[in-house]
Amino acid sequence: MGDIFRVSKLYFYETHLHTVEASACARCPGADYPALYKELGYAGFFVTDHFFNGNSGVPRDLPWEERIDMYCSGYEHAREAGEKIGIDVFFGLEVNFQGDEYLLYGPDKEWLKAHPDIMVWSHEELRKQVHAIGGAMIQAHPYRDRDYLTAIRMHPHHSDAFEGYNAGNRDYSDQYAYAYASQNGIKMTSGSDIHRITDFERTRPGGTAFATKITSSEDYASRILQASRSIPVFGSEDGSHVLKDYNLTADEYAFVTYNDRIHPDKDQQFTKPFVITDENGVERPATPASTIDWSRE
Repeated sequence: MGDIFRVSKLYFYETHLHTVEASACARCPGADYPALYKELGYAGFFVTDHFFNGNSGVPRDLPWEERIDMYCSGYEHAREAGEKIGIDVFFGLEVNFQGDEYLLYGPDKEWLKAHPDIMVWSHEELRKQVHAIGGAMIQAHPYRDRDYLTAIRMHPHHSDAFEGYNAGNRDYSDQYAYAYASQNGIKMTSGSDIHRITDFERTRPGGTAFATKITSSEDYASRILQASRSIPVFGSEDGSHVLKDYNLTADEYAFVTYNDRIHPDKDQQFTKPFVITDENGVERPATPASTIDWSRE
């Protein structure tokens, strides 16, 4: 695993990561991650802990500002450890609605303290507020099919991009997400959705890459929003390395995926009801298979 993203021309970033300080499902302190990601050859990573409307580990009975301080502590510990060894650490968050979750890049600690009303915003209002500060809103693990969900909900018109590869997804969920995004002109990112440093013993890492280093969460969001396209870079099947070097223009970025995560099966059975929201914000029952143009697969 030590040479996984050591390529000469691209800077790879982990964009989906959880710490024990703020995510109830995580098992690793923020300070433990920088050494791992530096060893793997990443240029940096984002801490995107579950926010209070998701699987948060922050007590609900604290005053709002104290909750935000505790919520941001995993990121702060990771950043402090990263500064000591020369790897960049950036802030993000993962918010939840009805099981559909979104990665936000751009908001920071002070913004969160000033916006307790984030807890009652709609998808549309949240995206509007995030865009107002130059941020981006990306649907995490689309088509995720899990026992804890009552339904699979997808909001393509409220998302600036999709996670085209999420290491925590089942293969078929990523396959459908990749196909839908490709067919509908939706840009994609890639993340490991890591919860402990041992996760890479059983999953293949994700990453989003650029021709030049990013400087902040806002810079990352700006590049996603302004990019003309996102380009898949294919990792080896054992997850040990990226197969080749890539050249990117200034208005492109790349995301890691794997060959077995891009071709959906029309007969795949999902276990949960599926709902997709149209351009008017109306939720419509559907089936995952009905969202794919099979003549293009």
